[in-house]
Amino acid sequence: MKKAWRIIKYLIIAVAGILLLDLMVVLFFSFYHPAIQKADAIVVLGAAINTPALYNRSLQGLKLYQQGSANVIVASGGRISDKDISEAGYIEKVIQANSAVRVPVILEDQSHDTYENLKNTLAKIGKGKSIIIVSDDFHLARAVLMARREGFNPVYWSSPTPIYYDKSEMAFYYMREVFAIIDYIPKFIFG
Repeated sequence: MKKAWRIIKYLIIAVAGILLLDLMVVLFFSFYHPAIQKADAIVVLGAAINTPALYNRSLQGLKLYQQGSANVIVASGGRISDKDISEAGYIEKVIQANSAVRVPVILEDQSHDTYENLKNTLAKIGKGKSIIIVSDDFHLARAVLMARREGFNPVYWSSPTPIYYDKSEMAFYYMREVFAIIDYIPKFIFG
């Protein structure tokens, strides 16, 4: 019986250690933002349409474009339902509505998750390109790691100021992201 409890204790410590390490990775990418150099493309990752998250991600992508950080924006995200436009279509609408000049936007409107966002973006712009990922802070670790896994190089990242979330929502999204990264481990390893 003592041996079983010892194994359970070590298992709990191992799981807690993995979760803590994972949380540290999520927090690192959230709070550390590299100096952005000129890149081949700005990739705005989707979220539910008509939400402050996707609207602000779109504006952040436009801001980077207007600063000369890249010459093109990739709007990435598919349809949540057949009744709605794609996340990519929504991103493009927000960008064009908030710009005095037409912004070159490549639509990647077939993806349904972060893995597909980056895999499909790779098919649109090619391997070895430098990109700036735009998403919310809590989502950056998974997105940046997956972009590097797909062969983008270098990968920079940026996010809008998350004033549209309250503290409980932020806590929820950070914890959800910790588990999402664990779920993505096979994709990080095997693609």
